Amino acid sequence: MISIGVIDNELKYYTKIYNILVNEFSNTRIQLYNSIHEINHNLDFLLLNIDMLNEDITNFLNNNHHLKIIFLTNHILKIKDALGPNIYGCILKKDFEKELVKKVTELIKIINNESFITFKIRGIDINVKINSIIYCQYIGNHIVSIIYGNKMININNTSLKKIMEMLDERFIKINYDTVINGDKINNFEDNYLYLNGINCKFEVSVRKRKLVKKYFYEHI
Repeated sequence: MISIGVIDNELKYYTKIYNILVNEFSNTRIQLYNSIHEINHNLDFLLLNIDMLNEDITNFLNNNHHLKIIFLTNHILKIKDALGPNIYGCILKKDFEKELVKKVTELIKIINNESFITFKIRGIDINVKINSIIYCQYIGNHIVSIIYGNKMININNTSLKKIMEMLDERFIKINYDTVINGDKINNFEDNYLYLNGINCKFEVSVRKRKLVKKYFYEHI
């Protein structure tokens, strides 16, 4: 789950931003703050009003290089004094209803592509980049195979359900024993889909065809 912090002391924007995020983004947790001093959660990124009075924004930025930030502002010139490697753009408040979903979508995609999950294989931690996973398949005896890049690992004493709980909304269960990375779909026709990085086709169950087709055409 992506955790987003919104810091703004202007109530009319504060409320609108919250409503847009809740309606447009699933699998997210939205934390609202009136001040930078109120932050009390681990956050994946911030939507930060850089125009807030009586707030030491510069000092906050200097002490939080690890935190990804999108600025909210009424004055674009202020951004020139606050750029850095953890700044992922700014949104002018006069345009925020048009730009907010676009900017947040872009940053969530970056965060998802940077994320890893860890599997323990024979006592050794194996870190797998989530975006590199092509598909997961239950092969019986409580074993699930994870195919990622040009590698494969088998996870013992687990189920597809448990594996899916570790993944995100990109991953779709297409039949009884297979979960695929929707972003890897190369083609979908005649009830079969083809994935980038693997030379085989996968049959999609009748119940899942509408969902897979919708995801594919929304992301091509």
